[in-house]
Amino acid sequence: MWDQVGQLYAYHGDVPAEVRLLKLTEEVGEVADAFIGMHGLNARKGVCRTRDDLLAELADVIITAAVAMIGVTGDADEARAQLERRLAAVTERAGL
Repeated sequence: MWDQVGQLYAYHGDVPAEVRLLKLTEEVGEVADAFIGMHGLNARKGVCRTRDDLLAELADVIITAAVAMIGVTGDADEARAQLERRLAAVTERAGL
């Protein structure tokens, strides 16, 4: 996964970290939109999105966050290590 994330980071070139963080915010909004559409919570649109749409948007958030992490660290290996440390801390805190 991290090799592909590194390729995406390189593909997008010299995009500032701040722009990558804004993109992440946009993707989170798209998750909310998909959830609303999946449950018909907008009376004007009704049910207009599917579970697959929601899952695709969630995956976009993960990918965009990973690319942003490389933008902050400057290195895919460091970003991966940071995510692994954080995941270990969160699972430990949950008692898992």
